[in-house]
Amino acid sequence: MSRTRSVILSVFSCVLLASPASAETKAPPAEPIDQAEIERERFLRRAVEAGTWIMPQVMYQQMEQGAFSTFGGDEKTIYFFGYPMTWKARMVTGNNNSPYVHTYHDLSKTGPMVLEVPAATESNSFFGTFLDSWHRPIVDVGSDGADEGKGAKYLIVPKGYSGEKEGYIVVEQETNKGYISFRSLTGSTSPEDMEKHQKYVRKLKFYPLGAESTDTNFVELDGKIYEATIPFDARFWDAANAMVQAEVIRDDEKAFYGMLRSIGIEKGRPFEPDAEESAMLEASARRLHAEMMNDVVYFAPELWPGKSRWTLPVPNEMMVTEASYASPNWNDYQSRGATFYFYFAPPASLSESKSTTYIKGALDSEGRKLDGTNDYAITIPADVPARRFWSMLTYATKDGSYIFESNRIGIASNEEATVANSDGTTTLRWSSACEGKENCMPVIEGEEFFVLFRLYGPEEAFFDQSFVLPDINRVKE
Repeated sequence: MSRTRSVILSVFSCVLLASPASAETKAPPAEPIDQAEIERERFLRRAVEAGTWIMPQVMYQQMEQGAFSTFGGDEKTIYFFGYPMTWKARMVTGNNNSPYVHTYHDLSKTGPMVLEVPAATESNSFFGTFLDSWHRPIVDVGSDGADEGKGAKYLIVPKGYSGEKEGYIVVEQETNKGYISFRSLTGSTSPEDMEKHQKYVRKLKFYPLGAESTDTNFVELDGKIYEATIPFDARFWDAANAMVQAEVIRDDEKAFYGMLRSIGIEKGRPFEPDAEESAMLEASARRLHAEMMNDVVYFAPELWPGKSRWTLPVPNEMMVTEASYASPNWNDYQSRGATFYFYFAPPASLSESKSTTYIKGALDSEGRKLDGTNDYAITIPADVPARRFWSMLTYATKDGSYIFESNRIGIASNEEATVANSDGTTTLRWSSACEGKENCMPVIEGEEFFVLFRLYGPEEAFFDQSFVLPDINRVKE
């Protein structure tokens, strides 16, 4: 090393050592915080994150237990709506155009289960999916599913099952609990078509593998209030605990089981929070609810950026991970939790489904949240690219279900009561005072809401984005 360079380096080192700026780069010591405050903040922080993570399981628990406690039946029962749903069906973002058929099974109680699905007819068919209790789709059913509308026997088995399989379409799930969610597709919702639908549903058979009898218990869900939304209070944590106790532990997400353990929920142990812990759990549930309501509005990308504020119903991560929200490098628990706060039963063919598609509206034309304090309107174009029909349904942001006690939860293009304009367009309205307003869906003053626009039989103009749905406009009095 030259003498000149040596001197320069020596001087530079001395400057660094002596520089006041280098002393300023040291982080100041942490402010002392009371130990009790640290523990409280940690408890609340972990509760919110663990609650977000286990949201899909809590949703499943509410759906299952809501059916069992309100209508009776068990893990070998087929539940179905005999007629189009009303506001009393307190399930998240359901539709009232194709009645639902559900089961809630638990292989740890029954062993493998068989579902016999009838062939599609000219007037009736099923479109639906087998899912696990995390709402991960496994196999689709019906004309667009594994049986191609020909009918089949499906066998639901636990992971690693090596028993009888001959003659069955095998549905292997990694969880103990799971469900089917079918839409019964009919020509219309007329009384005649609903009678055909009911007879078609009763052709299903659901029973344990090897059972002496294939007789099936059917329960209709019409008439009573079926509460299947998530409660954000102490009941949230009771549901989370029940699912941890009943379900298979996920090896890839054990850190979250550790978070649950730190707030008192652990497999094989009783959940017995004391008074202080109960108060913190209630507070964290309220915070969690606020975050979910926020995400309903903001977490999915715009479908037509710069042209309209309508969004996809869910994040792109759902599409690219087949609704598992897991990739080789990450598990997106936040998006998964937000999705299954207001949504359930994605099809296995999610990214390529052509039977139905839908988009979400939660903001008006100026980017403001939809709120029942205001009136709104939208004019649906005459050229909606929906081969069968389109529908618009309205939901409360606070729980993802229909507007409570609403006498018109949605409007569809194939309904006789829907009034079209002379040019073929259709103007829809929202108001807390619908009397005298045509095509009006009631909302509740002061409560946020969002809508889903469904296209049944979507056509190319939707997929190539040449069709754009206009914004919802706030009506100025």
